[in-house]
Amino acid sequence: KKYNKKFIFASSTMSNMTHSNYGVLKKIGESYSESLGGITVKFWNVYGIEKEREKSHVITDFIIKGKKYKKINMLTDGKEKRDFLYSEDCCAGLELIMSNYNFYKKEKKIDLTTTKFTSIIEIANIIKKIFFKQGIDIKIIKSKKKDILQFNQQNKANKFFLPQILLILDLP
Repeated sequence: KKYNKKFIFASSTMSNMTHSNYGVLKKIGESYSESLGGITVKFWNVYGIEKEREKSHVITDFIIKGKKYKKINMLTDGKEKRDFLYSEDCCAGLELIMSNYNFYKKEKKIDLTTTKFTSIIEIANIIKKIFFKQGIDIKIIKSKKKDILQFNQQNKANKFFLPQILLILDLP
């Protein structure tokens, strides 16, 4: 039986990674969403202001480490690449999807992504440059470890991704 309310299930690109409990749970959520007639939207490394300091994600983590310790101790060698999506762009995309729910519903799964991949070491270097412009010299310390969570997997987005959504919204 289809659920008669409009809803979006917030998923992750990790939903195809069966070696991760997080990925398996996202896959289960996608299946339930599809069976109830909802839309699944997969997020790709959404970043923005994080108030939770105990567990932050890569960009916020690097900024905190640079500010607090004047160095960025990386968890990996930084070679893995991710597609980063700013939180306000993510919200604009979700708003567009809900505003045009019936149009997007036929796709069932939408990737909210920029389709531009940036390595973690590039992110560290960008943050280092920003600190340097403020007169603060920070050190980047790469680990010898490789990415063991996502195994440097790069998923491919389906045909609906952020640049198309931004064109529809007429955003930069």
